[in-house]
Amino acid sequence: MKNIITITIATLVLSFVIATNSFGSNDPLRFMVKANVEMAKGFAKQERKPMMIYIHSTKCISSRTFTRQIVAKQNFAKFADKNFVCMEANVTTKEGKDIAKKYNVLSVPAIIMVSYDQDLEYTVEMKLDSVSLYNQFRSFLTANSLHSQVEMLENTNGLSQEAASKAIAQSYAKRDFRSNPNASAEMMAAERTLQINKLGNLYKEYIIEFNKLANEKTTGKTTKK
Repeated sequence: MKNIITITIATLVLSFVIATNSFGSNDPLRFMVKANVEMAKGFAKQERKPMMIYIHSTKCISSRTFTRQIVAKQNFAKFADKNFVCMEANVTTKEGKDIAKKYNVLSVPAIIMVSYDQDLEYTVEMKLDSVSLYNQFRSFLTANSLHSQVEMLENTNGLSQEAASKAIAQSYAKRDFRSNPNASAEMMAAERTLQINKLGNLYKEYIIEFNKLANEKTTGKTTKK
């Protein structure tokens, strides 16, 4: 009950922050927390959502172009707000500079995606190609989901990280092998999620299981002949 109340309060606070930033404003970044890492981390942890950090400069032509052509679009705001806790950092301010330094950002604009527990981090390849961007966003969300599933098995079933990763990897490898048995394990792992290798044991066990299924298929064909 206490956790539910805490989450509810955090959600209301986040809604208030966003509403305050957007009320009577044409700011295209109004749906983002303003350069406050600790606040964004707190919201991400409460909502169990990854963070999307947009680091930019109002004095930079590339930043203004990216904001206008990508971030200011209504579809971007809806997608980002639904799937991430979003924060913006303008490097013309001290807070923005500190955040850019923290995430080793050397040029703007930049987008960093971080899991709510800070275990996964990915720097987006910045392009004015929305298809490429959304593919990267979705791939990270997949990685984040897999990471959460491993954590859940650890907590609910008392499994070690290695055992939990193995169970989930085997499940996905079997499913993917049925859909495309002639593919390579590495290709299917890449399609499953861009950053699956950041999950260590999960990536390794996925490759082992997929190759095992492929070998069994090949052996089965040979035996029939």
